Parts: sequence; structure tokens; C-alpha cells
Amino acid sequence: MLFSSSKRCLSSLSSLVGRASASVQATVQCPWVVQDAGQQQKGASSSSSEPPRQPRCSHFSSSSSSCCSAQEQAAAQPWQQQVQQQQQRQQQGQLLPQWQQQHAQHHRLQPCRHLSWRATRSIDNPTLPPEIAELIAQSRINDAVRPAPPPLEERPMQFESRRAGVIAVKAGMMQDWDEYGARLPLTVLWIDECTVVRHKHQQRDGVTSLVLGCSAKRPKQLHPRQLGEYAAAGVTPKRKLWECKVTEDALLPAGTVIGAAHFKAGQYLDISGVTKGKGFAGVMKRWNFAGQNATHGNTKHHRAPGSIGGRTDPGKVWKGKKMPGHLGCERVTFKNIWVYKVDPARNLLFVRGQVPGPQGSFVYVRDAFRWKWAERQAAQLPFPTFLGETLPEVQVARSDRQDPYRVYREDVGYFEADWKGD
Repeated sequence: MLFSSSKRCLSSLSSLVGRASASVQATVQCPWVVQDAGQQQKGASSSSSEPPRQPRCSHFSSSSSSCCSAQEQAAAQPWQQQVQQQQQRQQQGQLLPQWQQQHAQHHRLQPCRHLSWRATRSIDNPTLPPEIAELIAQSRINDAVRPAPPPLEERPMQFESRRAGVIAVKAGMMQDWDEYGARLPLTVLWIDECTVVRHKHQQRDGVTSLVLGCSAKRPKQLHPRQLGEYAAAGVTPKRKLWECKVTEDALLPAGTVIGAAHFKAGQYLDISGVTKGKGFAGVMKRWNFAGQNATHGNTKHHRAPGSIGGRTDPGKVWKGKKMPGHLGCERVTFKNIWVYKVDPARNLLFVRGQVPGPQGSFVYVRDAFRWKWAERQAAQLPFPTFLGETLPEVQVARSDRQDPYRVYREDVGYFEADWKGD
């Protein structure tokens, strides 16, 4: 009895597998899905007297030579034409690839702030007129082309013009004396082959700037893709790169060398760099706190910060509270640095005062942002850069301050007539 029941189960299972394989084969060979196959089986099991219903596809009929009937083939023609049109438009560049269409379709359901999706979401619509699709495709091609910089020639500088800067190496510090005999602490900056690698335009990249490179680097230390970028620009590999924002009239072509003749003695600069790292420091060294008492009951809290906030009210430490922490190794900008001397032949700048960073570090130099327009116009800076064949001589600026000894005598009222009185 057990054997007969198991045999009956195996026979029913084999019949089910045969039906499933037949339905899968029909689905694979035919593009139309037989939707009413289950209904036929259900009707056959309920009433055996009713005649079987004909399936939607004529694949099961032996008399038909084709997979689908003429009516079904006619119904499938518009769909096939639509697929062919989409493929043609995709080959012509008017339609995005399939994965980009899925990306756009996903973000239609969940809107995002991707500018690239906003720029291409109208192209994914298959019902878009061909004229508009061609205009959109042409605009995308025009946006992909970066406009060339203006011709390299001298032109007048406007009020809103902003020249390019340079990458320099901090060579060290020295001292000199001005015409009054006052000592000047000077920082020497060396401009080591600062070259324009490429330019960016507002229309193509969203910003107008120059990518500058300084100091040579061995080619074997770079990736082949990076070497290709330098080779396309006709520039040797650089150790340091910097993107400097400029105005459109100050753009320079790739390969233009910017030297010390780009600046003039007596002008003002903004110099940025990374300060020396001093590690973990307390509040007295980091924030110049005065410290606590040395005696009178103070024990082991001489250099402690003290109270950092209330207990119940506000019950927290406010953000930005000056506390111990890492000191140095941060990007800072020293503004309105005065240029004492310019040596174009050796590409040296002598600026007054200190500059952030250790000796041998890279600093970023450009015209002072808060320099008055009248003084800037009177300085007659070369715009967009120095383009002469012969370099100018060494320029030494006169002091922009008064005679310190005369100021001292006027302040104290010390004159010869005062003590040679009657």
C-alpha cells in the first residue's frame, strides 16, 4: 500500500514537471506571455465537459507555422518600432545609455540635487520632439568644450580684475636696513618654475581659475594617467599643484611661466601656508592664558585652564571653548605683506616679516585682496603677467613708513632748542 501511494505521488510530480517545462519553453520562444494558461487548467479540472479554451499564443497549435498570429504580430509592430527608434537615438547621442536611464528613472521617484540628472532628465523622455532633442544634444556638446583663454598679450587691468598668483618656496629669513637705518626682518621666497598646467572656465567647469604647478618631479613617481595630463599640456611633472581663482580676462594658456617679474617692489601680498606643527599644547602656550597662582593653596594646577563652564546652568561646555589641544599644522593666511625687494633674474621675493610654514615649505602668493585700487593702479602691475623678453633689474622699494627716529623725537618733544635754552 505504501509502495502504491509513493508511485502515485511520483507520477503526479512528473506530470507537473512536464507541464511546467512546456510552459517555460512556450514563454522563451514567444515574446507574449500566456496569461490564461492557469485559467485553462482550472476550467479543465472543474468541468471536463466544456471544450478547452484556445491560448493567446498560437505556439501550441501544430497547424500554425509561425509563433504568433497575424493580429498579434500587427499589435507588436508599434512596440518594435519604438525600440528601434530608441536604439537609433542612443547611437546618435540623443539618448543616454541604459544604466543612466535607470539612474534617472530612480531619481524621478526620489528627487535629488544632482545637477547632471537635472541637465539630462528631459533627454530620457522617448516622446520628446526630435528638434528639441537635437538642441539639447548640441548644447551638451557645446558645454563639454572648454572655451580657450584670451590671447596672451598685455592689456589694461580693470577694477574687478584679479591676477594669477604663484607657488613659492620659503627659503629662509634674513635682515636688511632701509634708507633710515632701521632694521627690516625679511623672508626670502623662491619661485621655482611656476607654470600654468591648465585653465578652468565658468561655462564648462563652474569656476574660472588656473591650475599652477611648481618644482620638478621625477616621472617615475607619478601615475601614467598623471603623466598623460602633463604631456597634453606640454609641461614637465610638478611637485605641487594649486588652483588659483582669477577673472576671465586674467586667464593664461597652459605652459605659461610666471616668475618674480610678475610682482613689483612696494606692493602688498596675501601669503598662505601651513604653519609648523607643535603637537599637543596646553592653554598657556596655545591660547596665551596667564595661568593660576603659584602659591596660596594652589596645588598642581599652576598651568590648568580653570573653569570651563557651569554645572547646572548651562550644564555643558560651549562649542569653541579654548582648551588644550593640537597646536599648529593648519592653513593660515597672512594679509597685506609688504614686498621690500624683487630679484627677477633669480626669481626671489624679499617680503617684510614672517611667513607661515617651516623652511623649505610651499606657500601660495597673490596680490592682496584689500589693497587699495588707487595704489594698485599707481603700481602699474603687469597684466595678465610679465611678457617682456628682457628681465627688469633688481627693484628695491622705499619704506612705506616714516623715519622711526624722527617719529621718536617728535613724540618725546626732544629738539635742540629745548635744552639749549637761556
